[in-house]
Amino acid sequence: MFNLLIIAVMIGILVALASALFFFVKDGGTTDRMVTSLGVRAALGVVLLSLLALGFMYNLG
Repeated sequence: MFNLLIIAVMIGILVALASALFFFVKDGGTTDRMVTSLGVRAALGVVLLSLLALGFMYNLG
């Protein structure tokens, strides 16, 4: 179960990165949508690091 959560967060990071690329190409970087997508990606990165740290500390997965 813990492994699936980590994989879901990794997929979320890829989706956020792809949406940021889409917004950059479509809008030319003039709107805040790309910045929001990259912010979501950064937040998911922090969540992923936290999950990995917890997994190693408590020997999960």
